[in-house]
Amino acid sequence: MAIKLGTVAAIGFKEFPPREWLECFRALGCTVVQAYRNHDANVSLREIKEAIEAGGMPCDSLHGVFGDQFDPSAPDESARRFAADTFRSEGELALALGGPLVVVHCATIRREGVSMEERARRLTQLKKSIVDLGRFGQEIGVRYAFENLPGYHALGSDVAELAGILRELRVPNTGMCFDTGHANMVCDPVAVLKDAADQLIYLHLSDNSGEGDEHEMPTYGTIRTDALGSELNRVGYRGTMLLEVFYSVDRLRQVLREGCAERLARIIALAGGRAES
Repeated sequence: MAIKLGTVAAIGFKEFPPREWLECFRALGCTVVQAYRNHDANVSLREIKEAIEAGGMPCDSLHGVFGDQFDPSAPDESARRFAADTFRSEGELALALGGPLVVVHCATIRREGVSMEERARRLTQLKKSIVDLGRFGQEIGVRYAFENLPGYHALGSDVAELAGILRELRVPNTGMCFDTGHANMVCDPVAVLKDAADQLIYLHLSDNSGEGDEHEMPTYGTIRTDALGSELNRVGYRGTMLLEVFYSVDRLRQVLREGCAERLARIIALAGGRAES
C-alpha cells in the first residue's frame, strides 16, 4: 500500500475557510483529510460533509473530541464510561464520513502531574476503555488509534509504554496514532519509532522547536525529517502521514512558494523507500 499524505480538515473554525485552506494542502501534495471539528461550534453532519467536499479530498478518519469530559483514563468509572460512550458515537460519525478510524487522546491534561496512585488507577481505566472501544470497533468496522501526547497530560507521553499497553491487550481494531510533534517535546521521535512500530495504524506529522506543540510544517522545526522518513520505511509503515498543521491561508501560500511541497514529497519518498537519505 502506498503512503498517502493527508491533512486535517479543520471544520467550524473561522480562521480556516475549508475551500481555500484545503486547496493549499492539495497543492502541497495531500490527497486525503482527517475531519477535525470545533466541538464548541456544534457543526452538523451536513456541515462537516460540505466542508470536506469543498476541499475535494476524501475523508479517511476523524480526530475524536478531547478534553476533561472525554477522558478514557478518568479515575471515576462513570466519567470513563461517558468518555467511552462518546467515542462509540465518534466511531459512528467517522463511518458516516467515510473514514473508518478515530484518533483518541488517551488522557486529559494535568500540568501539575498526578500521584503514583492516580496514575496506576488511570492505567487500569485506560485499558478498560481500549477493550471497550476495540470490541465496539470490531462490531461496526471502525478502528481506534490512541495518540501519544505531550508530557503535560496525565498519561500518554511515553511512546513505549502506550505501545506496550496496546501490545499487552491485543484488542482487535485498536492501535497507535504516532504524533511526531508530541514525541519531539519529550524525546527523539526518530529513536522511539521502533518501540511503537508494530502498533502504528496512523501518523500525525508536524514539527516544533521541542519546547511547545507548535504544529509547524515538517522541516520548519527541529525534527530530523529525512531520518524520520527513512525510519518509517525501515519499520514498514505504509499508512497515512497526516499534516497536523494550522497555518493561515497566507502562510500556507508562502511555504508553497518556499518549496515546501518538494520537501514533503522527499519525506514521503524516503518513507516509501523511493529515495536515498
